[in-house]
Amino acid sequence: MIYQDLLDESALARYAAALNARAGHARVNGRLKADALRGRILESGGRCEWCGLSLVSAEFELDHVLSLRQGGANSAANLVVACPDCNRRKGRKHPARFAAEIYRKTGRRTELLIRLFQRYGLDPAPQLPLFADEAREAWPAIDTGVEVSAAPPYTWVD
Repeated sequence: MIYQDLLDESALARYAAALNARAGHARVNGRLKADALRGRILESGGRCEWCGLSLVSAEFELDHVLSLRQGGANSAANLVVACPDCNRRKGRKHPARFAAEIYRKTGRRTELLIRLFQRYGLDPAPQLPLFADEAREAWPAIDTGVEVSAAPPYTWVD
């Protein structure tokens, strides 16, 4: 579907039927209606609730935050508006894991990410680049008598 203020009623009904069919195949109760979908879509404010990308006049999809196969409900409360890229990359990942991936990639904390971090007790910090200057500056100074001009060596154990 294309995000716009006036959403086509028949398209919403078809989308709800498709989500309900998927839920039926997964043996998950709950029936979505077009009105519930419209409400969730408009609540997003025209942004992907995962990454924050603007979806105004662009394709979007509805994503079950906790997938049906993971025990998520087929309800509007378990749906978010997502850009196609986020929806495909998330797949069946746990929502907290995907939220951390998105935060590390974008550095943005959308309302959805904040809620997931709070719910699962996470505070993911962006990962420092391994060999960039800021990574070297982030390592604590250790006085070994040897001048080090690169990140500390790593020991790999088989």
